Amino acid sequence: MIHLKIPKEAKTKHKNISLLILLLVVTITTSTSLFSQEGTGHGRIKGEVKDEAGNPIEGVKIVATYPNGTTFDATTDRKGKWAIAGLGTGVFRIVATKEGYQSIYFDQNVSQFKNDPVDFTMKKIIPLAEGVPRIEDKESLSTLEEGNQLFTQKQYSEALAKYEEFLEKNPTVQQVKINIADCYREMGKYDDALAAYKNLLDGIKQDKGSLAGDKMAAGFLANIGDVYVRKGQLDQASQYFQQSIEIDPADEILAFNVAEIYFKQGDSDKAISYYKLAIKIKETWPRPYKQLGYAYLNKGEYKLAIDAFKKFLELDPDNPQAPTVRDLIPSIEKLIKE
Repeated sequence: MIHLKIPKEAKTKHKNISLLILLLVVTITTSTSLFSQEGTGHGRIKGEVKDEAGNPIEGVKIVATYPNGTTFDATTDRKGKWAIAGLGTGVFRIVATKEGYQSIYFDQNVSQFKNDPVDFTMKKIIPLAEGVPRIEDKESLSTLEEGNQLFTQKQYSEALAKYEEFLEKNPTVQQVKINIADCYREMGKYDDALAAYKNLLDGIKQDKGSLAGDKMAAGFLANIGDVYVRKGQLDQASQYFQQSIEIDPADEILAFNVAEIYFKQGDSDKAISYYKLAIKIKETWPRPYKQLGYAYLNKGEYKLAIDAFKKFLELDPDNPQAPTVRDLIPSIEKLIKE
């Protein structure tokens, strides 16, 4: 068990306490890097996948990708459960995909000890245009799969070429245009990405006359916000995130992902507002409470951080991260007294 100790010097440096705690927390999650190299090690993650009605989804492909491109994969069983072993220490992008459902991901900080479960709720794809998209060239499905594999391996330019090849042969399958837009975003071709996402939004407007209530439109708006964050244009990003939430105010994962984007950018205030929104949508979901605690900790709002951490522990006392959080609380309480 890891015990967090605050140096005596911190007593006279109150302004630096928040940063100090953050560094110590980061140390806890990264100090195991000696156990693994290049994305491989003894780390293990698991989770389950359900649909919006709470039913398990079998046959979902789960791909965990390390920043250097190393990938691990698994497939959900009939109970929607999956597990991956052999991971190194660091942040992995965990992507869940299945034909007929919207792809979804989490960025998970993996350690060589216990890790948070990664659970997904997948939503069925709503066609962008009237009628059912038709695969004109069934043999080209292998091209689409190749593109998906290349994307998870972060070979975005190669994935883009595969997606464009597939779309040329199957022009009614509008879904692949989302993949193309995602490639532009990850390649850093932000203007192309923005144009592609906005074109998708225009298609929904043309088809339905409005974006109101359209879950896919909400996702596109969030993606546009993400692009503006990467461009450093946070005011514009906020506008698109807000539009996204207004269109789909009942999607807790959407709110959580927006919060995570702001948290990684160091904007604790906006991160807190979206973590709280995710909690408002689904009060029994433990994960946003934990992240909310860290966001409050970064701001030096220790009592609020403790409240959020305690709620996390109340909802998920057996979570692999629970011991770390439990050890952190007494140290924060000590800071408040001092």
